[in-house]
Amino acid sequence: MTIAEPSWVSTIDADKLLENKKAAIYPKGLPVLLIKQGGRIHAISNKCAHMACPLAGGVLEDCIIRCPCHNWGFDIKTGEFLDAKEIKIQVYQTKLLEGKIYVKI
Repeated sequence: MTIAEPSWVSTIDADKLLENKKAAIYPKGLPVLLIKQGGRIHAISNKCAHMACPLAGGVLEDCIIRCPCHNWGFDIKTGEFLDAKEIKIQVYQTKLLEGKIYVKI
């Protein structure tokens, strides 16, 4: 069995994601959360590392997303849990192409 190479997946129109807002998407069935902040688009797992609560329901404070279930905070740039850097959520690369947001899965 071979492991599939990561590929760029088209998601939503770039103009649908407003500054300091979130959008839950499911490229290839994976729960991903898009966040636009400072003009940059970040893509992280939409599941908290603690109990898999959807981060889309969390509060965004600067570059920190707080889980709605237990208030765990994650850096949207690195995926690191604020209280223990060794715990992380998945971070995905993004790019804009012809008005669409692509995520590397």
